[in-house]
Amino acid sequence: MRYPADHKAKTRAKILEAAGRVFRRRGYHATGVDAVMGEAGLTPGGFYAHFGSKEDLLADALAQAADSVDARRDRALDGLSGRAWAEAFVAYYLSPSHRLADEDGCPLAALISEVAHAGEPVKRSFEAVVLRLAARLADEDPPADDRAFAILALCVGGLGLARSVRDEALAGRVLDACRTLAGTLLADDPPPGGPAGG
Repeated sequence: MRYPADHKAKTRAKILEAAGRVFRRRGYHATGVDAVMGEAGLTPGGFYAHFGSKEDLLADALAQAADSVDARRDRALDGLSGRAWAEAFVAYYLSPSHRLADEDGCPLAALISEVAHAGEPVKRSFEAVVLRLAARLADEDPPADDRAFAILALCVGGLGLARSVRDEALAGRVLDACRTLAGTLLADDPPPGGPAGG
């Protein structure tokens, strides 16, 4: 049977999308290649025609998931820029709805602990997402001071913590506290004498 010329690219994209969902939902280490291929509606035997290893898949799935989340978020924050965009981003990221969106939310919060134990390609992919988000938060690339990284860390850590507690009220308090502190950081004037930490 002959496949269309774009069949391989479409199949690879389907695997990446499935991996992004299942890795965020179940965790990278808890998910085998069979589960990823099943999520994509494909047989496991075809995996290595598209990826050299499961870790290669994670590196590419992180990038693809981040692109997908960015596109959805940018539609929600359309028309905003500068500090208004950053404030809306914090509210969007640290929202109860994002807390519940484990399989299609930000891959940073979902996979941070697993990436810490991964190889260089995965860390490179993760780092690229971090740098891109920090640049958007600072409204400049690269950020002139480190507050964008602090705000991003509050967002990622706060969302991860809120997802990890059993008590709904406690989860809400975590999200609220992180939103408040991030708002304070956004409202502060730039530190005197140049970039923070510089």
